[in-house]
Amino acid sequence: MLLAIDSSSLTAAAALVREGALVAEGFINNGLTHSQTLAPLIDSTLNAAGARPCDVRQVVVTNGPGSFTGLRIGVATALGFAEALGVPCAGVSSLMAAAYGALDCEGYVRAVMDARREQFYTALFHVKHGLLTRVTEDNALSREELLASTPSPCIWAGDAAERCAREGDRSLSQPYVSGYGVALCFLNGHFSGAENVNYLRRPQAERERLQTKPFCSERSELSSEETGANP
Repeated sequence: MLLAIDSSSLTAAAALVREGALVAEGFINNGLTHSQTLAPLIDSTLNAAGARPCDVRQVVVTNGPGSFTGLRIGVATALGFAEALGVPCAGVSSLMAAAYGALDCEGYVRAVMDARREQFYTALFHVKHGLLTRVTEDNALSREELLASTPSPCIWAGDAAERCAREGDRSLSQPYVSGYGVALCFLNGHFSGAENVNYLRRPQAERERLQTKPFCSERSELSSEETGANP
């Protein structure tokens, strides 16, 4: 049995899949942190399937892009679970996992996640006859770049789908990543090592530190000149 986990955005999802078929799936969007919700969600999904942890033979988790904290919690949880059971753990793109929610559609699928500050994590896919193919790599784009590079009509998927679907001739498919979407990525061969987390951008705290660094350096040099100290 395969256990699939997502905590790349505000929501958390888990699914159990056996031989490609969905056995049980759980989803939470209650505003609590993933450190509070993910482990109980996995436990409730196992209970819903009438399964035990020892029934799991493979763990799969979204390893980016997405929330820095959410990804760390999800990957750490998945790796810890897999290590305790002695089973392999793989990572998949959270954007591709979101796009897999649109397999019942035809045409272009734009997976998009809110990266804040009017930036979006995004990738373009195409669905035909139930088969998903990647058109672009995962990337971080501004709103203007995103809308300019998105074909119309297009299906939107991901946690920013509702927000972006209002722009022009576009329709909404799957607004969040599902556990089954995570599993489908793995089952179709789109995976890497779970520890290879793809943040795409530096964490917000680090970006803010780098933005203030030039000012701090300038003040340090000025203080050295004023006091006569060596720089």
